[in-house]
Amino acid sequence: MDERGAGPVAWYVLEGVPAGREEMPGLLRGLVTRGQRQKSWRRLEDKLGWSTDTPLFAHAVAHLLGLLPQLDGRRLVQVLDFLARRGHHACRSSVGVHRRAYELFTNAWPHVLPLVSHRAEGVRTGAAWVLRSIRCAEPAVLGALRRQAAVEEDPTALASQLLAVGALSEDREWFLPWLDHSHPLVALAAARGVLVSGGADTADGAAGRAVARGLAAAGTQRLPDVPWWPLAHDPAGHFAELSAPCPPESAALFEAVAGHPRTELRRTAVSAAGARLRYWRDPAPGLWAAVAAGLDDEPAVASVSVEVLAGGGAAAAPYADQLVRHVERSGGAARAAGADLALRALVGMGDDRAADWYAVRLDSPWLDVAPLPSRWAPRLLPVLRRRLTGHGPYDRAVSLILRTLAEWGPAAAPAVPELVGLLDTPVARAAAEALGAVGPAAAGRRAAGRLAALVTAGPGPGRRPWHGGAQTAAWAYWRVTEDPEPALRLCGAAARAGLGQPVLRYLADLGPRAARHADAVRPLLTCPGQWSRVGAAEAWWRITGDAPPAVEALLPELAPLARHSATPLVLRTVRVLGAIGGPAAAALPVLHEVTSSPRRYGGIPADEELLRAARTAMSAIEGT
Repeated sequence: MDERGAGPVAWYVLEGVPAGREEMPGLLRGLVTRGQRQKSWRRLEDKLGWSTDTPLFAHAVAHLLGLLPQLDGRRLVQVLDFLARRGHHACRSSVGVHRRAYELFTNAWPHVLPLVSHRAEGVRTGAAWVLRSIRCAEPAVLGALRRQAAVEEDPTALASQLLAVGALSEDREWFLPWLDHSHPLVALAAARGVLVSGGADTADGAAGRAVARGLAAAGTQRLPDVPWWPLAHDPAGHFAELSAPCPPESAALFEAVAGHPRTELRRTAVSAAGARLRYWRDPAPGLWAAVAAGLDDEPAVASVSVEVLAGGGAAAAPYADQLVRHVERSGGAARAAGADLALRALVGMGDDRAADWYAVRLDSPWLDVAPLPSRWAPRLLPVLRRRLTGHGPYDRAVSLILRTLAEWGPAAAPAVPELVGLLDTPVARAAAEALGAVGPAAAGRRAAGRLAALVTAGPGPGRRPWHGGAQTAAWAYWRVTEDPEPALRLCGAAARAGLGQPVLRYLADLGPRAARHADAVRPLLTCPGQWSRVGAAEAWWRITGDAPPAVEALLPELAPLARHSATPLVLRTVRVLGAIGGPAAAALPVLHEVTSSPRRYGGIPADEELLRAARTAMSAIEGT
């Protein structure tokens, strides 16, 4: 057979035959043959593995579903366990190579439904687990699960049925009778159904108390894998996040486990406090104090306290001293477990003691703290400059340092020699960004000359293609020398070619100087990329002063705020609308909702930044 598929068997025929299919009939037959069942199942499970996107997997699962009525009880339990775990992964995406498995699992419920009332409790448990995993909310499925739960005597099967109904519907009242069930894990499953159904207005804390009972029963171990997977890994964190939107339930959970003799439950108390603080904007000083008190507890509790404080932003600033004492007790900034998280917490609090810690922890592979206050530049620049020259450009810390120097702007001027030295390395673009941010303070023949060379640099012997960085070099050249012509020429040409970020940001910086390229920016207001649309809107307004088209393009990008999501793009959009001022008045209702909402948008630092940006934008818009 040749490459065109000519020959005795055409390519299109072979493409439909999964590799390894020839062994399938024997293995599937073995599942219903006495004496071969266990061996056949082990071989089949090993052969299929976790690769749900292969043709062989889809071929085998289709036959497994058809075989369910013929399997003995033990094999049914094994196959349902397999289908529940693989179905959970297969149903997360319906596109690409996953589509066949997605369609197979989402249409599998008629095969599984009769097993909901099977005589064996393990089969009933597995059937409900599969229906939960494949997210089947058919009325017939929900009806069967509810009917079986009403008469179920096995606690594991009942917990599985409650988990399934909770995942497939929102019927808070239906779960309430099980909150006081004698088996704590049944009550825990019912509590999950209550929490995911909402209804904070009628909450009385019963679900929170049921969660505390269930976690206490689980002890130091995870929840049983069957049927709790994948919820079993971190039940305390999972239920802390679920209860956060409902203050009475969150408070009941916290009160039930705070100060408990068992370490894992005190850890749960800190998790619950942190989840509520991340969800609501109320100051809640008692909860912050409880989180900080965990720093003096056992390491398992203290580590969660550090995590919460690391995401606490300025709201956690009153507890900086306790955090510093904890790190010093644990071995100091250089050796303490969790020191990177503690450093992130102090940076978010704006505590100046973090500057010295940052220098000590610069070698840590887990360090990713930004932005750093520019007032730290005098203390950190000597360390950062040595790091730029003493390590190769592939060093992870170099990228962090260059990002920090770009954020510092003119305060990073002493590092100009090191930045210039990086212009012929793979991090040249980031180095040029930093030089441009420094601006005229980087002026000098060497910096200007090297940037000018990069404007026209291309691939050649010993050189790499600069991945579009010529525009960055041209922009930096303008910022350093105040000569805009190279930037106007290259960035304008890039805009005409339909390129978006960061070219549009550079054109926005150039403002009215880029007027001859406004016609290239205008079509980009409706281009497919969200970042490019926002960049085009800012560039169009700064170049032309024509606000209405820019505002029209920007307003749809505020849509994530309706989901209380604060993405970097949303934050930039809010800032651009504030810069436009009065003509952006149509954004005021959304901005007012942001500033008056009791809920946070994203994590605490992101919410604090969005809140500041929204207030600034409202003042600018209303003031003009």
